[in-house]
Amino acid sequence: MKIIGLTGTSGSGKGYVCSLFSSYGIKSIDTDKTVHALYSDDEDCRNELREEFGEGIFDAQGNICRKTLASIVFLNKEKLIRLNTIVHKYVIKKCDEEKQAAKMRGEKAFIIDAPQLFEAKMEDSCDIVVAVTADVEVRRKRLAERDNLSHADIERRIKNQHTDEFFAEKADYVIINNGKEDVKLQIEKILSSEDIL
Repeated sequence: MKIIGLTGTSGSGKGYVCSLFSSYGIKSIDTDKTVHALYSDDEDCRNELREEFGEGIFDAQGNICRKTLASIVFLNKEKLIRLNTIVHKYVIKKCDEEKQAAKMRGEKAFIIDAPQLFEAKMEDSCDIVVAVTADVEVRRKRLAERDNLSHADIERRIKNQHTDEFFAEKADYVIINNGKEDVKLQIEKILSSEDIL
């Protein structure tokens, strides 16, 4: 079974690309959704975050307030590193469980959809890495429409992302998704090259 690491910048349309991969029967795990589930359901993860960041990250109902947590870590690089160190190990464990289940089902390939693939060092457990990129102007427009972010928040998010050059150097394949390219054709070329189709 081939493990495909799928990553890319905010606004590159990675979710859309992942949905196209799924149209070929390739299952995936969405690590963003996995993190949200950990915040809700995993008491070990929640307790570690409580110890590190205090009760202030929890709301009156006992839920982790992601906005509060984000406001803490995005202003302090050390705290961001601490957050990632705690959360990534739980995400990796969940990915390993899902990969094993896919292998037992006899799947030909399995995707780890992870914006922080490189930060979590998950590329080492992937057979190939596919990065999705798009021009900055396209990403700005998508972020404004999708996340309803202010201009300042969009610029901050883009500034904190890896460059296209970084992905070109690190990934085995780069999918360009500005909305004009034939993304499905790019995916088919990858699947053919890797003998997955």
